[in-house]
Amino acid sequence: MGRLEIKGLCQKGDRLYFRRKVGGSDQYIRLPALDDPRFPEAYAKAARPDTERKRPGPGTLAALVIAYRAASDFRTLSAKSQVNRDRYLAMITETHGHRTVSGCTPAAVRAMRDAYLDTPGKANNWLSAFKVLMQFAALNGWRKDNPAREIRPLDTGEHEPWPANVLASALTAASPTLRLAIVSGLCSGARIGDVIRMQHGWHDGKTMQFTTSKKVGKRRQGVDVAVPMHPLWLAELAKVPRKSVTLIYDRAGKPFSSEKILQERIRRLMGDIGSPTYVSNGKARLYSFHGLRKNAACYLAELGLSDTEIGGICGMTPDTVRHYTKRARALMIARSAADRVTRGDVLPLKGGQMAGGAK
Repeated sequence: MGRLEIKGLCQKGDRLYFRRKVGGSDQYIRLPALDDPRFPEAYAKAARPDTERKRPGPGTLAALVIAYRAASDFRTLSAKSQVNRDRYLAMITETHGHRTVSGCTPAAVRAMRDAYLDTPGKANNWLSAFKVLMQFAALNGWRKDNPAREIRPLDTGEHEPWPANVLASALTAASPTLRLAIVSGLCSGARIGDVIRMQHGWHDGKTMQFTTSKKVGKRRQGVDVAVPMHPLWLAELAKVPRKSVTLIYDRAGKPFSSEKILQERIRRLMGDIGSPTYVSNGKARLYSFHGLRKNAACYLAELGLSDTEIGGICGMTPDTVRHYTKRARALMIARSAADRVTRGDVLPLKGGQMAGGAK
């Protein structure tokens, strides 16, 4: 896409936003693509002057959102975090801005979250933003407590490792950059956010070293990992021209600004190969990039590496390793026991009689 000349329009990766000032800080409103029939109406709505917008009533969620956007709680976030947070603040204002802050009960918050049951990831992101907003309200005298504090996120289901046929089809249909991203995830066990950050200067052709994060209790902390580079990874790396400091890059030859762009390409790729799915929590789900993290952990487990060794390579806690490799372990146990089971007699005979005394 060429340079954007439309007033207020800005581009972040492959996405369009309208940027405007609200309470002294930038607000980003997501817009459809330029060739989308919904673009003119969405742009006109976002570009309306503040004087043409209905002023929110005092004590409403809409008024709280305005106050939060103008506060240091929001303005000190990184630009990326502000854009992500603002998307859900806009959803709250659009749908529930008329509600009073004092009237929000835990039951009401749960009902608002459940409006997004069909998209549990969106529901959980919405809930996270609402919890922050209610915490701001409690700390600044809008109400005494946070009604969203005890509302739990929805279960988004398990990420499944990619079966061999899905992996083969995906690698065949993927572009060179996307193929390298998939192989990087498969061979390193890294999250998609770490894969898009990997740089040529971080490896020596034998080991890739970088800092990731792992969950310790309710917090994440940085952890250094060193991943032995599989020949498959090195072979794929050699196929992609080196146009950026990072291993993979966007169509302009620049590092990806967000993992969401790559995630969208993975979803499109799954559609191209027939939308293969698996069932988790009673729902059919597409295979995701995170599933490759399980592929890597299971592969290392089958090689006989310990939980600590796998965790050191993939940046996981031992508990996470055990959870990710539980099926691989079951298969390994079954294989090791198979010979002993099949060598024995199913109905051993004792003195001409079957066990138990029957003839």
